[in-house]
Amino acid sequence: MQSAQPQTFRCPVIPPFVPDGRLPEGLHVASEGEMLSRFATGSAQRSLLGRKISHWIRLCRSAGATRLCVDGSFVTAKDVPNDADAVVLLGPDFATRIARGNVDAILLAEILDSRPNEHLFAAEDRRDWDDWIDFFSRTFDPTVRKGLVEVTL
Repeated sequence: MQSAQPQTFRCPVIPPFVPDGRLPEGLHVASEGEMLSRFATGSAQRSLLGRKISHWIRLCRSAGATRLCVDGSFVTAKDVPNDADAVVLLGPDFATRIARGNVDAILLAEILDSRPNEHLFAAEDRRDWDDWIDFFSRTFDPTVRKGLVEVTL
């Protein structure tokens, strides 16, 4: 079954929230700075989650990941978000980087293996990525999709 993929947007500014406090449907591409300035301010919890995501971004870049999508209440209008969820599209040489002792690739693999404590998930190929994006864009209402933020690596 082929999943419907949200449209990807490259905007200089992440769009405003829709009335229910979510981003408009689609995959909104932003730099790390754009994402942090929009979502990592306003509460101690937002700041904490922003630091966690920045750590993930640094590891992903060093480990050769190609894409990172952020979801969860972090990318909503909630004053105090519960969490930040993310999926990373691993690079084709991820296993090689681990085998060669790339510390950041090893740390990223450890985070990916500790899902109960972290909310970072791995996509190993484009189909896996598309499935995660489809999953993350769902809401409780099957007729409504929400927006996600892809951070440029």
